[in-house]
Amino acid sequence: MFSRKFRPSSIPHFFAERGGVGDFIRSSLHVEFMDDVPIYKSYITRNPKSPDARNLREALEYLLRERSATVGDWYELTSANFWRDDLLYTYLQEMYDYFYGDRKEPPESPDDTPPPGYWD
Repeated sequence: MFSRKFRPSSIPHFFAERGGVGDFIRSSLHVEFMDDVPIYKSYITRNPKSPDARNLREALEYLLRERSATVGDWYELTSANFWRDDLLYTYLQEMYDYFYGDRKEPPESPDDTPPPGYWD
């Protein structure tokens, strides 16, 4: 169950018929497919004015601005465990920079093991 503060429907264009980011988040950012993000970026690069490109940008900007999703919420959407909220938002910022900035490489997928001090 999602935290009180977060609802996927609050993400702009999450359920849009065209350019819906919900499918992108649930599939392309799913733990099993995160390494395939360059494929999606190539589409965005070729179609920068498409609804997909615009909607993904707005959704990532919203997530980075509002920071409403917890790592638990993100895990529920994608099965990717970031262990701490700051690691999740670092990843999302790197994803934004990869798609819309000057980052050359996609961000690294989260580690399967928790960071040092996680269990302390």
